[in-house]
Amino acid sequence: MKILMLDWDSFAQEYIVEAFQKAGYQVEVFPWPFGRQNMRNNKALKIELEKKLRGETYAFIFSLNFFPVASEACFCCGIKYISWVYDSPYLLLYSEHIKHETTTVYVFDKTLCRKLNDDGVTNVYYMPMAAPVEHYDNMDSGGGRHFQADVSFVGSLYTEENQNFYKKFEGINIYTRGYLEAIIQAQKNVYGAFMLEDLLNEAVTNELRRICPIMKGEDEWESDQWVYANYFLARRLTGIQREEILNLISNEHEVKLYAPVQTPELMKVQNCGPVNYTSQMPYVFKNSKINLNMTLRSIHSGIPLRAMDIMGCGGFLLTNYQEDFLDFFEPDVDYVYYTDNEDLLNKIDYYLSHDAQRGQIARNGHDKMLRGHTYDRRIGEILDRIKGEHI
Repeated sequence: MKILMLDWDSFAQEYIVEAFQKAGYQVEVFPWPFGRQNMRNNKALKIELEKKLRGETYAFIFSLNFFPVASEACFCCGIKYISWVYDSPYLLLYSEHIKHETTTVYVFDKTLCRKLNDDGVTNVYYMPMAAPVEHYDNMDSGGGRHFQADVSFVGSLYTEENQNFYKKFEGINIYTRGYLEAIIQAQKNVYGAFMLEDLLNEAVTNELRRICPIMKGEDEWESDQWVYANYFLARRLTGIQREEILNLISNEHEVKLYAPVQTPELMKVQNCGPVNYTSQMPYVFKNSKINLNMTLRSIHSGIPLRAMDIMGCGGFLLTNYQEDFLDFFEPDVDYVYYTDNEDLLNKIDYYLSHDAQRGQIARNGHDKMLRGHTYDRRIGEILDRIKGEHI
């Protein structure tokens, strides 16, 4: 049996190819210009993919993240298209092409899945992310002093030019500016509920449209409030929180940040620059006493890929509260979560001074990942669903 995988610069693709191969599938890749070409309305790309699908026989097409043009091409050719989305927010989900009967989409955020189902998109299913645990186990635990820290964080502060969408709001009136900052502060202290979209009333939304209008394709159906809340405000809030938390911790402990840009505002934090996802990041997680996860606030309840990788590496995970963790992992046994900044600082103090307990929690998280959250397991779940549909 042969499948076609859309090949772009995505995380973990090599592990997914390997998992399909272990399951007995031959994997052929199709170069996919995500980030360089239009993924909604692209006649040339649709024709190119359709030509490929009609010239070969594939059991199904697979991609990491969902692409409307691929869904449309597969529908026209009558072939199943399966995608697994690891980005959130992910605007391309809000396309009429997601509703094709030949398309199946998996998302890692249970809240998002429920919302899409409630909106009538019944072919979207919840499936958490995974980690290549056996690959991580086969890596040594070295890597040098560069990867050793009391507390570390791998991620962005969303100050990069291509991530800082909030800058596009320069020019809004004083009232709207104050209103946005107020609702960001209100959301800042609340985990487990996303309020920003509902708090964008029509007057504020109209002012945002005046300064930064949302241009939509014919297939799009998300609201402007959804876009502003999840792409603009959630990133702004996440950057504020990450900066605040890293500064607080670094007043008392060694903190290393692995980020793509310089961060002079974090005066006591050691910014070690970016790390390669495959060859370097696992060493950070293996060698840090405490690995922080500060979830992008547009991930409403899901377990971020970062957290899965930390536990898969056998690292100790300290994360903000995310509801989906509770479906699979036990707090204070497999991982630890904090509820506010004071709780975070107290737990860092405690676990840095309790090596044996910290180590046991890290081992528990690793073992649970190995038993139930590998790419082999997830791909097996996808294949089982396909077989069930054919019974």
